Amino acid sequence: YYGRLYGIGRRKVYRRTEELITLLELWSAGSIVDNLSGGQQRRVSFAVALLHDPQLLILDEPTVGLDPILSHSIWEHLLKLTIKDKKSIIITTHYIEEARQAHMVGLMRGGVLLAEDSPLQLMSRCGSSTLEQAFLELSTKQSGTRTNDDEFDSKEDYPELVKPKPRSPIHKGEIFSTSRFVAQLIKNLFFMWRNKPMMLFLFGLPILQCFLYNLAIGRDPKGLTIAVVNNELENGFAGCASLPSRGCHLDLPLSCRYIDELRTKTFNLIEFDNVTEANEYVRSNKAWGAVHIMHNYTEALLERISLMRDAPEEVVDLSNVNVHLDMSNQYIGNLLRADLVVSFVSFLKSVFKDCDWPEKAADIPIKIEDPIYGSRNPSFIHFASPAVLILFEFYLPVMFTVGVILQEKMAGILERSMVAGLTVLEIVTAHALIQFVVLLGQTAVMMVVMYKVFDSPFIGDFYVTTGLFLLVGVNGMCYGFLVSILAENMSMASFMGFGTFFPLCLTSGMVWPQEGMHPVLRSFGWLLPLSLSTEAIRSLTARGWTIWHRSVLYGYLSTLCWIAVFIVLIYITVRLKKGLRTTAK
Repeated sequence: YYGRLYGIGRRKVYRRTEELITLLELWSAGSIVDNLSGGQQRRVSFAVALLHDPQLLILDEPTVGLDPILSHSIWEHLLKLTIKDKKSIIITTHYIEEARQAHMVGLMRGGVLLAEDSPLQLMSRCGSSTLEQAFLELSTKQSGTRTNDDEFDSKEDYPELVKPKPRSPIHKGEIFSTSRFVAQLIKNLFFMWRNKPMMLFLFGLPILQCFLYNLAIGRDPKGLTIAVVNNELENGFAGCASLPSRGCHLDLPLSCRYIDELRTKTFNLIEFDNVTEANEYVRSNKAWGAVHIMHNYTEALLERISLMRDAPEEVVDLSNVNVHLDMSNQYIGNLLRADLVVSFVSFLKSVFKDCDWPEKAADIPIKIEDPIYGSRNPSFIHFASPAVLILFEFYLPVMFTVGVILQEKMAGILERSMVAGLTVLEIVTAHALIQFVVLLGQTAVMMVVMYKVFDSPFIGDFYVTTGLFLLVGVNGMCYGFLVSILAENMSMASFMGFGTFFPLCLTSGMVWPQEGMHPVLRSFGWLLPLSLSTEAIRSLTARGWTIWHRSVLYGYLSTLCWIAVFIVLIYITVRLKKGLRTTAK
């Protein structure tokens, strides 16, 4: 990887690798760095610094934690580089006597350069036999009252930094290099290969989420319990068993036919003797509603049908079916209310038909024709599935991007790579290519599960719909880059991710239609990243509109605009933070 960044040929990389492994007594080249000890990892880092044979080496305590023999070997190699290869090496160390091997030594204390000279000259000036004694002598003079400033050099004796700062010779002014891009691309591929559990999670999670969504949400509840009080029957439900379920038998209790109609809705009907007991059963959370049928119900219903507007009030009251529902659960309450009404209309139409009366006269005088879009029995699953897919398309790339970029950022790999010449454009391009391939696979499995396995409606153009899904994924990837740059650690990134997930989830139309939001929220909710794209997917899959329809076009334009916004924010953030380094400890 670093060989490609430095533009070194493959053969030279292998040769230098073997030389450095021998010099630094490292394990085999195939060892995983994470599996090495801390000392071994430092030596690997040192090897990377030596790999491209630089003219200038700046080393921060290269021998810390090493045994004396290996430390001596490293110093011998460094001295050889300076004498034979004419390299310049700057080393910081707390081992003062170790510095005697250097040609020039600078002693610092409290941010002040006390003296800078050859080791022998420093010891001679201080009248010391060791560098440590010389350092103590100079430190004593610094701490006390100094009468002779010539005893050591001051920081002010050195020239100021030349501005503008010269460009590193590694960069060569290139914004994009194919060699560095390929190196980053190969590194990302190795990262994916070595993190198989993570990749299984990234592909398994959308499949699991789509299955859970379709199996756990949107289906009408079955087997709901209803308490029934039928005062028309002397023997209760048992009396209905011997009565015919069809035919024009107006002298028999019609309430039995209504109860039979309710059973076709898979209700669990529990019989009670009086309304008080039935309502108490509902209050104890054992039933979702109580149905009360009055005595003389059949006689009153037939008289009401016959007299219509002339029917007395007492007849109207006796012909009513009184219902008390538990409306604490809005969905179940509304479902019961609708099923009770639909069941009554169906029961009444069957009576009219058996008696050769006009069957349509028993229906509600509103005729619902075939829908222009959708089916006669729409499902909440079909309504919410575009929002669910859009959320997955947006946040799965966020998870992958944050996981990869932030991990390398916290480990210092990104900063070191950029010091070696890698640019932000090369990092973004290499990751985007890998992420796009992953995104293609995730999109494919989600669409197969949602539209093939569970048969959600899809009547629009496949390529336009898939294109918008992928564009939303790119949008999520850009947001993931922004989070990776802003966050200093995984906790902060998690807060930023979850902090935006729920607002976008609630405003995208997944939980509730956007038309039902508060007017203030609706006034700006359409500006959020996923609002218009969700409606565009719904228009494509359920209505079959083309890309030139305003709803679909706005979804595309909104997504493109948010991609541009995130890219601009990434650029500004990188400039303000002066790179991708992290300050987390």
